[in-house]
This record gives sequence, C-alpha cells and structure tokens, in this order.
Amino acid sequence: MTINARRVTRDELYALVWQKPMNHLGLEFGISGNGLAKIPGEEAGAWTAYPDNHRTGLESSGYLRISISTYVGGRTPQWLETDRKKIGDMLPDIVGTIMAAGPILEQAKRERDERDRLYREEEARRYEARRLKVIDDKRWAKFTEYAAQWDERARLLPFLVEIETRLASEGDKSLGDRSLGDWLAWTRDRIETLDPFDEGVAGMFGTIAKVTQWS
Repeated sequence: MTINARRVTRDELYALVWQKPMNHLGLEFGISGNGLAKIPGEEAGAWTAYPDNHRTGLESSGYLRISISTYVGGRTPQWLETDRKKIGDMLPDIVGTIMAAGPILEQAKRERDERDRLYREEEARRYEARRLKVIDDKRWAKFTEYAAQWDERARLLPFLVEIETRLASEGDKSLGDRSLGDWLAWTRDRIETLDPFDEGVAGMFGTIAKVTQWS
C-alpha cells in the first residue's frame, strides 16, 4: 500500500484546525482526531482559544465559523469560511436557516409537549387502574371473609343446639360470674355476629361497596 505524505507548516495546521472539525481533519492526515490534537506539543499548547488553556502558538486563522448549537431538523448547522467561500456569500443561507429554525423549533416544542401530555395521561391511567385493582381485591377479600363467617356460623349452630339440649336435661348452674343459661345466651350472640345477612343482602354488599384503597 502506498502512503502519500502531506507536509504542512505549523501555521497551516493551525489554520486548518479552525476550518474543519478535528476528527474530519485527522482523516486527511491518516490519524485520529485525538492523535492530531497531540501534534502541537507542550510548546504550542492545547487546540483551544480559552485563556485558561491557551499558552503559546495559537493564532487566529482569519476565517469565521458560525454555528447554531441547538439541533435544527436533527442537526446543528454550521458555516465555515474558506479562501474560496467567504462568510458574506453564505449570509443568505445563514439568515434563511435562522428564519426557518423558528417554526421548526416551535413544532419540535409542540411535539415534546404532546408527548409529555400523552405520557402523563398514560401514567394517570395506569395509576387509576392500579388504584381500582387494589379496591377490587380488598372488596373481594371482604366478600370471602363473609363467606368464611357463614361457614363458621353453620359449623357452630349444630354445636349450640346440642348444648341447649344437654342444658335442658342437666339443669341450670352458676359458673363463675354467670349461669349456664347466661353462657348459652353469650354463645348464641357471638355466633349471630357471624351472620353476613344480618342486614340482608343489600346490607352485606353495601358494606363491601364502602371498602376503599385505604380501608
């Protein structure tokens, strides 16, 4: 493979740096942009015009560079002056691009706002769906609780009947602070608290309907 060497002076290299992006210029010399940035060495300083970094050797190329830092139509427009093309020749394009950028940026803002609005609406729908599911699960848990109480009541009632039968033959007695009759009444009252239909079907579902996500 044949390598064509290109020889430039330091001043010419400085001028080229101001005219073209470092990575593009590096391709012309067959090296990377980072490699090109090291060429000036310690004596010439960094490729920058910032006072804190600039030391010696960096001079203005005399060419103008105009750029729009905001993305316009998916790119950041810039115009580089050269010997063949002066900035004045590019002014119509520069002005036209700036004038066209207004509607483009406004449209981009509207699209961002619309995406944000749709995102917020979707998040609100998801939150509401989660909230309703929590309520629905809690209401179902209350319903199954009533079913369990109903089964428990059905299990205890035959036992209560047996107690009443035995008490009728054995007679009433006092046990502790209550008589056997009082104990029997206490047992019956506790069993009846398990009846989910105490206030009818409407009462049962009315209680379920009052369940919230915070219940």
